[in-house]
Amino acid sequence: MRRLNERGSIAGIAWVLVALALTAVLAGRASAETLSLTLDEAVEVALESGPELGMARAAEDGVRAQLWQARSAFLPAVSASASYTKLDEVPYMDGSQFGEMFAPLMVPFQYLVDQGYLDPSTLEGLSGAGGSDKIYLGDDDIYSVGVTVTQPIFMGGALWSAKDAVGHGMRAAEYNTIRAEHQTRYNATEAYVMLVQAGAALEVMDGAVEQMSSHLSDLEAMYEEGMVLERDIMQARVQMSSIELDRSSMRHAVSLAEAALAFQLGLRPGTRIEALDELDEVTGFSRPVEGLVDRALTGRPDLLAMRESVGATDNMVGIARSEFLPSVVAVGNYNWDRPNREYEPEFYDSWSVTLAASMNVYDWGGRWNRVREAKATFTQAERGLAMMEDAVRLEVEASWQEHDAALEAVGIAERGVLQARESYRVTEESFRSGVASNSDVLDASTA
Repeated sequence: MRRLNERGSIAGIAWVLVALALTAVLAGRASAETLSLTLDEAVEVALESGPELGMARAAEDGVRAQLWQARSAFLPAVSASASYTKLDEVPYMDGSQFGEMFAPLMVPFQYLVDQGYLDPSTLEGLSGAGGSDKIYLGDDDIYSVGVTVTQPIFMGGALWSAKDAVGHGMRAAEYNTIRAEHQTRYNATEAYVMLVQAGAALEVMDGAVEQMSSHLSDLEAMYEEGMVLERDIMQARVQMSSIELDRSSMRHAVSLAEAALAFQLGLRPGTRIEALDELDEVTGFSRPVEGLVDRALTGRPDLLAMRESVGATDNMVGIARSEFLPSVVAVGNYNWDRPNREYEPEFYDSWSVTLAASMNVYDWGGRWNRVREAKATFTQAERGLAMMEDAVRLEVEASWQEHDAALEAVGIAERGVLQARESYRVTEESFRSGVASNSDVLDASTA
């Protein structure tokens, strides 16, 4: 039993040491991952590693690759091929009937043989019983190497329309990247402001707890002197619990605000962030709403991207119309094959040039309906652009109203804070003088 106890105590000490070591490591990591950032620094970090902006840049690279593909369609395409075939037997022709085919011609020559003027072996190749029954052609090893060049000459305007459509898509992607950059700035700023706001609210609750602790201490001292009732102390303690609960909620709000800001900055979860800017200075705009609307209609990247998308759908109509025109393609081939044209086991080269034209003559209305579909898509895009422009006007107006309301609220809140602080000071002094009640002090503290 003593050995078991010794082993247990040693194991316990070991676990304690391991726990202390892990705690020290985690504490070191937590302190190492704490970032102190200003608002401008937070925005720069978000622009470097923000997820949304990275996706927009990748999409722009993809559309840029599509543009190069559309341009390459105008240039000749070169392809090469090579093959080797092994046959089980050399190709041949059946020659067993050649003797019978030439039998009528053998009568005069047979007379000459009978008279001794010709050697009998001369006629063996023409007799049915003599000679070979197979005439071999070519070889059982077949090689082929070829190069093909294809150059589109006329495609009914489809290539130009496709290139222009991708060009519109390229510019739309560039505008979307700018929009993502603006959105990243906004999201990072919003998350930073929420962290500052949560931190300020936590400071308010810390001050409220300190303030209520001081008042509760005064109440307890007055209760011992018989100057207040126990009910007053209970009311103060109840409000103290409520304030402490609110402070706990504010601490969680700070943690959530840190996590939200870390997400916007592309940092790993759990990174501690300290906001250095208090953002206590209030600035406003003094620009007419009409000027802001005009600025938004001409400069908002999402609206510019939508206009480029409308242009792309217009080019899709051109692609659909190109099916009513013929397509002309030039094809050149150069081959190196074995066996040769005389069926000899030797390599030979050959070339050919083909000018091919094709046209969809009739497909039961398929072309017309594809043009109709493209036109409907273009009309839909135009209607969507008009709706988006109206939405931009409404957003600018609403944002301007929110801006004015926020400025007005800041002024009202500042005056309210000054009045509430003065009211609490006066109420606290009146309570100590016996003029105000404990409930008055609690109401002033809440304000």
